[in-house]
Amino acid sequence: MMNQLNEQSVLMPVSYARDYEYSIQVNRWLLKPIGAWPNLTKATRTEKLLVKLLNFICHSLIIFTVMPCIMYIFYEDESLKTRMKAIGPTSHWLMGELNYCCLLMRAKEIVYCIEHIKYDWKTVRRARDRELMIKNAKLGRFIACIAALCMHSGIMSYTVITGFKKITFQIGNDSYSMYRLPCPFYTNLLDVRFSPMNEIVFALQLLSGFISTSVTVGACGLAAVLAMHACGQFNVVMIRSDKLVKDNNEKKQDEQTLHKKLGFIVEHHLRTLSLVWYMEKVMNMICLVELVGCTMNMCILKYYFLTEKSKTILGIYAIVYASMVFNIFIFCYIAEIVTEQGKKVGEKFYMTEWYQLPHKTALGLVLIISRSSMVIKITAGKLIQISIATFAAVFKASFAYLNMIRTIAM
Repeated sequence: MMNQLNEQSVLMPVSYARDYEYSIQVNRWLLKPIGAWPNLTKATRTEKLLVKLLNFICHSLIIFTVMPCIMYIFYEDESLKTRMKAIGPTSHWLMGELNYCCLLMRAKEIVYCIEHIKYDWKTVRRARDRELMIKNAKLGRFIACIAALCMHSGIMSYTVITGFKKITFQIGNDSYSMYRLPCPFYTNLLDVRFSPMNEIVFALQLLSGFISTSVTVGACGLAAVLAMHACGQFNVVMIRSDKLVKDNNEKKQDEQTLHKKLGFIVEHHLRTLSLVWYMEKVMNMICLVELVGCTMNMCILKYYFLTEKSKTILGIYAIVYASMVFNIFIFCYIAEIVTEQGKKVGEKFYMTEWYQLPHKTALGLVLIISRSSMVIKITAGKLIQISIATFAAVFKASFAYLNMIRTIAM
């Protein structure tokens, strides 16, 4: 008997550590290579310096790509249509830099969210609660993996396929060939038409493109995992409401015991709302960048569909467009599902058999119902509530802006 108890005491922490690792593993894979995964334990001085160096390299590579491209758009002696071709790539790289800054600035809040998840896994005791949490963790991992696959396949296919297709140009009577850069480079700043500078800049832009896309994917994956974990906790709260009534009917527990169980439910509900609040704090500026950036990129890509003649390039644009649509849909979907789950908690407690509980205990349910009536919002910069309706508005706005661009540039 003593051996069985010892085995259980050893297995429980191992199980919680495994489940916790399972829930955050994909996020660490996505964010750690770009230096955006926060230190959860006390780091040594060398580790801190390495992270700072990695942050500096990532910032430098993205800025090295974005700034010359912006200068190309404004100052290069090219046609308007040619310069319009540079707006889409520049927008993606710029979004990556802004999101990277947001992730680094919110490192403390991200640590809080991760520690919150760890505590929830550590304190779970019922098998049914763990099943619900595992189910939501799987969905969060799945969304993060699909986002990584779609974004990387779309952006990297654009940078690789368009880049390895050499283009020719003439200077006087001589013809030369060069790699087509994913982001055009301002020639008065640095002439990248000739080897080896062309190959060096092309390689640096490929690397910076991977970093920018990884930032967007990492932010999307982090939002998905946090949102799904919060939904799992809301489900646990709702299950405990049924158990509260069931225990009262079957075991005829005294009022003090029921008060204590209700207190645990209220505390769990408030902890989950705290996680959602910190999640919104982490994600609101990232959502604003994605909302504005994806609207503009979807508009620009539609313009490219109308002006591009190469079928290969059109196919690449279609992949990029699909990845952009999926990206903004994920942000809107997870915001919608968190809001809906928050509302369901109040509805669940209202619809439960509260009339079978002692009068004072039933009165305590009003705390949860009234708190749930306050709509949980995931916002874009605390200006716009993110939801499926927002996703539809992005589509409408992208077509409206397309008409404006066609009037100006075509």
